[in-house]
Order: sequence, then structure tokens, then C-alpha cells
Amino acid sequence: MSLSLTLVFDKFRRALDNDPIYASNRLKFEGDALRLSEALKPVALPLTAGVEWLSEDQGLKLFKTDPYDDDLTFVSAGLLAPRLQDAAQGAWGRAVLAFVQTLPADTRVVLWWD
Repeated sequence: MSLSLTLVFDKFRRALDNDPIYASNRLKFEGDALRLSEALKPVALPLTAGVEWLSEDQGLKLFKTDPYDDDLTFVSAGLLAPRLQDAAQGAWGRAVLAFVQTLPADTRVVLWWD
């Protein structure tokens, strides 16, 4: 199984840490996910409230861990952008980077490793 990363954006800018982030806004990042994982682990913060993810077979479900059973974490868009720049590969990776760079720097971005 290879490591990949989906970015979940806190569009609604939840004010409280006990409100889960609704995963309606997400992008799959294409690039060097292993390198990015090593760069993000030191700056990632725990996401205690989790993410509400809508799936066709299960409906709306709350997740507090990723498919590897690791606790979910997040970083701000301001911290994420320079790290994505170092790991982005191909047109899609650069497009995701461009999107993250235009977000307010304090936007929370959940790191969904799968």
C-alpha cells in the first residue's frame, strides 16, 4: 500500500475545537507523500473533534482516525503551502499548491493519509 494524502479544508472555519470539520471540500494531493509526511509531522496539530465524511454506502460518518488508525491532524494553510511546494509533482500537484496558497493563512487543513 502506498501512502497518499487528501487535504480536507475547513471552509466554514469552525470556531470551536469541539466541532468536527465537514469534509465537503477536499482535494487529493499528487506528489511525494512520504516526503511530505516527514515535513508535516513536526508541525501538525491534533484534530480532536474529527471530520464528518459523507460516503455513498455509509452516509455521514464521523472519523477521528485515518485509515491507518492514526489520530487525525491538521495544519494551517500558511504552514502547508511551502511544504507542498517542495513535494508537488505534475500539473495536479501544482494546481493543489496554487489553491492552498490562495487560502487565508489560518485556514485549517486536515491531513487525511491513506
